[in-house]
Amino acid sequence: MAGRNGADDFLALSKALKAAGETGLRKELSKAVQDAARPLLPKVKQAARENLPRGGGLNERVAKKPLRVQTRTGAKTAGVRIVGSKIDPRINQGRVYHPVFGRPGSGVVQQIPEATGYFDKTLEGNGPAVRDAVTQVLADFCDRIVRERG
Repeated sequence: MAGRNGADDFLALSKALKAAGETGLRKELSKAVQDAARPLLPKVKQAARENLPRGGGLNERVAKKPLRVQTRTGAKTAGVRIVGSKIDPRINQGRVYHPVFGRPGSGVVQQIPEATGYFDKTLEGNGPAVRDAVTQVLADFCDRIVRERG
């Protein structure tokens, strides 16, 4: 098993399980892959606490936002994603929107260089370890299927 960072292997295994009518095993595979990537969630939250502005509490507000691990099995999208809802994507680009005091309905976008890439860099830095864990999950899953069926 050696595909595009394990994504091809995940896609192939997931599709084979679907074709075989093994929906229970397929759900179990997705859950195992999600569990392998779950250690990234606290690391992203910690990066928000360390890199986003403390004044006004932006760092804590972003760190408390919900994050989840999502698996996808599309031909071009197979893999694992970390998804955050209700988080302004401009923050990862080092741009923070905030309202202007005394002017209801108006706001400005402020440049915060230390915030640039807090999300992306955290995931890239921890990516190899997660890829290894996901690849190991796939290998273990295949071995288990072969043992049970063979």
